[in-house]
Amino acid sequence: MMAPGGVHTLLSAVIWTTLSSSTLGIHLYKARIRVKSENAEFLSFNKSSGNMIDILKLIRDPHSVNIYAGSPQGLYMLNPGEHPALKQVHVPIFERECKRNPPDCEYNITLLKEGRNGNPLFMCGSGREDTKCCDVNSENLPVNCFILYRPTQIGDPSLHVGASLYYTVSNGSSDQISKGLYRWTTDAITWTEPRQTVQRYVKILANEGNRSLDGKVYTFFIEQNQKKDLDSDMTLWIPRVSQNCMADRGGSKSVLQYRWTSMLTARLFCGDEKKRISYTELLDVAVLEAADWKNTTVYALFKNTYNLSAVCVYKMSDIIQVFTSNRFKDETETFSSPRPGECVEDSRTLSSSFLAFMSHRPELKQWIKPARDPLLFNHHHYKLLQVDRVESRRSGNSHHNVLLMSLGNGKVHKVVEQDGDPFIIAEYEPFKTRTHISSMLLDSTTKKLYVSSSSEVIQIDLQDCSVYGNCCETCVMSRDPYCSCYLGRCSDNTGSLQDVTHGNPSMCEHDGPQTSEYRTNSKSDFPSSVPRDSKFYLKCPMESQHASYAWDHQGRRKECVSAEQDQDCFLLIDSMSEKDEGVYKCVSSENGYDRTIVHMKLQMNAASETRMTRVALACLLFLISVIC
Repeated sequence: MMAPGGVHTLLSAVIWTTLSSSTLGIHLYKARIRVKSENAEFLSFNKSSGNMIDILKLIRDPHSVNIYAGSPQGLYMLNPGEHPALKQVHVPIFERECKRNPPDCEYNITLLKEGRNGNPLFMCGSGREDTKCCDVNSENLPVNCFILYRPTQIGDPSLHVGASLYYTVSNGSSDQISKGLYRWTTDAITWTEPRQTVQRYVKILANEGNRSLDGKVYTFFIEQNQKKDLDSDMTLWIPRVSQNCMADRGGSKSVLQYRWTSMLTARLFCGDEKKRISYTELLDVAVLEAADWKNTTVYALFKNTYNLSAVCVYKMSDIIQVFTSNRFKDETETFSSPRPGECVEDSRTLSSSFLAFMSHRPELKQWIKPARDPLLFNHHHYKLLQVDRVESRRSGNSHHNVLLMSLGNGKVHKVVEQDGDPFIIAEYEPFKTRTHISSMLLDSTTKKLYVSSSSEVIQIDLQDCSVYGNCCETCVMSRDPYCSCYLGRCSDNTGSLQDVTHGNPSMCEHDGPQTSEYRTNSKSDFPSSVPRDSKFYLKCPMESQHASYAWDHQGRRKECVSAEQDQDCFLLIDSMSEKDEGVYKCVSSENGYDRTIVHMKLQMNAASETRMTRVALACLLFLISVIC
């Protein structure tokens, strides 16, 4: 058994060799607060059985509050207002085939989308031989079904425009299927001229325009780099955007029959040209559509070869400008009318020379560049992206854009974009254990975010402002555009006090009565009477990771010690004596605002106590676990 002195030596070594004892200051790229299930009302929807499921996608019923969660093995539905459970839903897509051959009843869900024509859902299922796609009505019955003969294994991203279904096939689906963008209509299927490169498709956008030849489809994807040159010496992936005409009906019988004749491709750039830094692996795309299509904003999440993340923001007007420039990377032939990429009434009548040029999927010389510098997140590995527009009541018609980004460990960051700089408002930890988030769905109407793992779906209320406490200053310092302060309380944007740009707490000086929010620790954790000579810890919760924390004892400042993995800071009393008696305050300092978090009084009793107190022992065990 180790003697008390030996315990003290070990404890001191653990503290000062593994923890940073410097004052905790503002950390760039660090979330200001952590939000766990203990201090937030996350709504969890679990499967009734304990089986793991591979969530394909989360879809919101456009006509009700229901949310669908689709996996290849089955379809589930949840209702946020009812019992929190994932209810399995069976849609008999191959009902007719079942009557002839019962094994044909089984299928895998390959595509899941929002419903159309008043139906809550659209889905495709692949059976033994065919892929059948159907609208699904409110009674979970398939209607308006059709068979997809080519290809049978389709995937996301996908898009409905009128009666046409646009969908993509990426590498990994099947080696026998051409990769690229497909379009299904009742009379034909149009697909992409094959290319011998590895491709992965991320997003499809479409604008029908005002006239019959205005409609265009934009596809975001990445291709594996096939060569090393000055532009892409170490680039594994090349991000691209393609443009196709909706009026395209394919070429003649000899050239590009049933294939796109209008497809142009441009390279997407995200990075810093002067520093020769680029982010090339496109992971996800989120869109904020505008009434005027040219003002639509595209947010693209990238990572580079070093797994560093960045978000670049593009204006649709800039993308359109590149595609209308008509300057090609390999200009071997020129065409005046129609120009490559121009939409025509009947693409099947185009000349053979024109179609031969388009069959090579011409790439434009000019790159599509972001509207401003990228938002850099060099210390986080993000996977999925959603973007919400939050209207500001205080500033009239202005708004703030909030990014919701999933991390590889199952956490979610809420980030506000302000003047080109990202500010990580909060880090949500919706799951009890480390997991993989397979899908995210933002309901911008209710301001709820749904995230899924292999076993459950969690609802995060983005307007839950109670996580910032009941102090006006902490509400304002959150810089959360969903929340504002009114009469000293933080609420869901019903008040007028918020400073998303700077988080300046001084604006709260005249906001009604001020209340003290410090905490008095319970006797079970911190007894007010401490035995003489005992070793003792004081603990203070670190509510903001952007604040600095220190202990004040009778006017003397004592530094706070914290482990990176913990949300508390500690003060070690080496050996309790008369000089250690008195009032202790844990004070946080942030943006010029000092706040007492913990306030307690210690006194010494006469009895000598050589063993460690229960709290000190618990802290020691925790610190050792941090190292090991």
